[in-house]
Amino acid sequence: MSGLTGTMWIALNALEAQQVGMETTANNVANLNTPGYSRQVPVFQEAPQYLEGSLVVGGGVEVEGIQSLRDNLLDLQISEETQQQGNAQAYVNAMDQVQTLFPDDTTGIGQQISAFFQSINSLSTDPSDTTLRQGMLTAAQNMATSFNNTAGQLTSVRQQLDGDVQQQVQQVNQLTQQIATINANLPDVGNATQEYGSLIDQRSALIQQLSGLIDVSQLTEGNSLTLTTKQGAALVVGGQAYALSTAPGSDGVQHVYSSQGQDITGEISGGQLGGTLAARDQTVPSLQTQLDSLAGGLVTALNTAQSKGTDMYGNSGDKLSNLFEPVTGAGAAADMALAISDPNLIAASSDGTQGSNGNLANFSAVANTVISNGQTPSGAYGNLVFQVGTAVSNQTSELDASNAMLQQLQQQQSSVSGVSLDQEASNLMLYQQAYQASAQVITTVSQMIDTLMNVGAGSS
Repeated sequence: MSGLTGTMWIALNALEAQQVGMETTANNVANLNTPGYSRQVPVFQEAPQYLEGSLVVGGGVEVEGIQSLRDNLLDLQISEETQQQGNAQAYVNAMDQVQTLFPDDTTGIGQQISAFFQSINSLSTDPSDTTLRQGMLTAAQNMATSFNNTAGQLTSVRQQLDGDVQQQVQQVNQLTQQIATINANLPDVGNATQEYGSLIDQRSALIQQLSGLIDVSQLTEGNSLTLTTKQGAALVVGGQAYALSTAPGSDGVQHVYSSQGQDITGEISGGQLGGTLAARDQTVPSLQTQLDSLAGGLVTALNTAQSKGTDMYGNSGDKLSNLFEPVTGAGAAADMALAISDPNLIAASSDGTQGSNGNLANFSAVANTVISNGQTPSGAYGNLVFQVGTAVSNQTSELDASNAMLQQLQQQQSSVSGVSLDQEASNLMLYQQAYQASAQVITTVSQMIDTLMNVGAGSS
């Protein structure tokens, strides 16, 4: 290739290269508001030189490929922070439901405990008054019902969280399958094409969604991508997805299993799944245990107080009926129930006379007796309220911090990968000028060739 023909070839290549530049710029502008899109730039390189006589002449320009601008380190940091955000958000959502079950002492169990001990004080003014006796029995029933309802609602919350676990695992499997499909298609697409960049953008967006659901570790080697949980359970290896599964465990809730059948429930700590599991398997069961301890302690202490007195029928000792059905351990709150319906069976008397209120002091003393985890009834319930409020407060703070950090990282990512209209306008002008100059070269060379041909024709 030499002479005018070589010059024409160089100009044509330059024309094509600048055309690619303008098309790439137009694509960037078109995707200005496309979530997850990474700005693309043409990669120009000098074409091979050639020998023109004794001179080495440049071969012009050619397009090596189209590169998507992204910061892989930022992508990893965003993935890590997304896991933290998903975890905190799922936990806060779960605990917001729980918090409504443990209000302060003015409502709920706390109010009913206070009302019960107030009814004892009222009865002490006239132990033979049937109305006051019925008031104490009604207060006891209300207290038991409050324990029953709270225990039942805690169970419902845990069942709902159990359903969330299944749903989140299904979402994980859908995302890993989509990621694997992209991995499988990448080798068929040149890594210097716009399509390749688009596929990588799609895969990155899917990985971020996956990170919001479960803790993810990434390993990239060239075009190959491997995703695992933090503990090493395979999720995606190249073009193969490894589905997680769920099945009921001996504890009655859904456990998460890897594709190899290993129970990884306790290993999952990130994303929505991690937050949901933490609430379902740690926080809610702990609250249930403490609530059962409080209910069982109250029942035992109040039945003990009942056993020390005499009822209106003169029954005492072994002949007395319990105030509550005996309950202890797991399920005590759900099973808490009155053992009597006759108010005259309340053992208010301490000396066997109907007008005696001496044994009511034993009932009242329960309010200040250590009955659960080293605490009095009101103290034990107050501790439950405090625990729930603290858990929600701490995780809400964690969520706010995570949101702020994630926003900062995304802004940094946008500065690298985002589309700037000013930058694209400047690039478009440069490509347009280079395109026009190349076209002018082609026109000039064409005119010169025509002139030479006419000169040759005139000579003949």
